[in-house]
Amino acid sequence: MRTSSASLDRFYGGSLGQLAVQVLRQKLADAWGDLSGLRVGGFGFTGGLLPVFPKAERVIDMAPAGAGAVIGPNTVLVEEDNWPLREASLDRLVLFHALEEASDPRRILREAWRVLTDDGRLIIIAANRHGFWTLIENSPLAAGRPFSRRQLHELLAKGMFAPTAQASALYFPPLTQLRPIAPLWERTGDRLEPLGIPLPNVAGALLIEARCSLAVPASGSKAEVFGPLLAPGRRRVVGLAAEKKRRSG
Repeated sequence: MRTSSASLDRFYGGSLGQLAVQVLRQKLADAWGDLSGLRVGGFGFTGGLLPVFPKAERVIDMAPAGAGAVIGPNTVLVEEDNWPLREASLDRLVLFHALEEASDPRRILREAWRVLTDDGRLIIIAANRHGFWTLIENSPLAAGRPFSRRQLHELLAKGMFAPTAQASALYFPPLTQLRPIAPLWERTGDRLEPLGIPLPNVAGALLIEARCSLAVPASGSKAEVFGPLLAPGRRRVVGLAAEKKRRSG
């Protein structure tokens, strides 16, 4: 059974939850920009994240029916494996609180693959099994099954997606009394992650961008397209084409 939308609303409407949303929205904005003219969707609990794309041609927020009723101008209740969208109807898709409590995460990724265009991208935001947030009961990221990066990579490969970039977020523990120093935790984590220093292992959330693929790269070749989802202090569009251009330059 999924965490209710009402419970998620309460947490993310509070001061700690608002800070978490702010951090995640910045990650998405730095990764994809404003997505001007593109069609954007979200599944799980993305109503607080999708407004970061104000210039998108169309935005649809899909909430799993098992989480109960939600209120939002662009929010619809859907079954996990049956979204009311045509094939190739979205250019970008965000999954948040989508996989951890799913009856079968692979079915969600099948739907994601179906509704994305051939060059479509998705970003999964999932609970990090090694992070602080999975250890504290008042955190919604403690519900369901958390993931390691390896598990997410394997899940994406089975869903015919090729990962193109990755990052971590929510380095600060979900404790209200530590909220004032949360921005310092985030800045430190962002600076250390590209260096391979272990601090990202404590991050509450993992972010992985992936593209639709008919032939997922063989094991080992994925490392050629992995990179930080964003570099601290600057914006860039992530993806295979951007990564190849950067390397060739």
